[in-house]
Amino acid sequence: MEKLNSTLLIVVFGVLMAMLSGCSVNSTLQFRTEIDAIAAPGATIGNRFLVLPGNPGGNEQDLQFIEFKGYIEKVLANRGFVKAATAQDSDLVVFLGYGVGLPEVHQYAYDVPVWNDWGYYYPYRRSFYNRGFYPGFAGAGYTQRIDTYTTFRRYLTLEACETGPYLTQQQRKQLWKTSVQSSGASNDLRLVFPYMAAAMQGYIGANTGHMVTVDIDETDPLAHSILGPLPAAAPLPPR
Repeated sequence: MEKLNSTLLIVVFGVLMAMLSGCSVNSTLQFRTEIDAIAAPGATIGNRFLVLPGNPGGNEQDLQFIEFKGYIEKVLANRGFVKAATAQDSDLVVFLGYGVGLPEVHQYAYDVPVWNDWGYYYPYRRSFYNRGFYPGFAGAGYTQRIDTYTTFRRYLTLEACETGPYLTQQQRKQLWKTSVQSSGASNDLRLVFPYMAAAMQGYIGANTGHMVTVDIDETDPLAHSILGPLPAAAPLPPR
């Protein structure tokens, strides 16, 4: 009986720790995103676009920008926009901004049972969660531990501006702006970016009125279409 009780405690404690640490038995990539979209009322303009860097000092030849721009072009095409060959051929310029914030450290506390030499049960012990009572261990009882975990804020912003004022005066006359952010344990923006882009697709050019929550995972068909198949490896040149 004592061995059974000990095994049960270990199982329950393991499940509790998994919940506190944000782990899941499901290994599917999952992301919760927060989306905010705003659009100029009554704005009418064509749908031909060109994507340019929106980060300060951004470079159109930066490899990361080129990769991310490819995802955004797919998302815009899905919304009925048409990619223009040059800025002069476009109706609007879409500035793409993205990044990862500084690490944010969080703390949480939890109770851990302290074993004694006998392993007898206390008749009752006060619950940490609901202030009721449940069986506990004799001896020293429980001790509180404090642990930490780190998260990062990942963000993506699309700002669509009229091409004319931008080309002639470098003025960004906004037509619409859509922003998405997601917080999680990973600071790998290349991993998270396609899912944030997929989550924001339905809100591009729209006005949400407030921030909305969208959950997305790797089984989502839209995420699959944006990621696309991996290119075939090129054959090695003959020696």
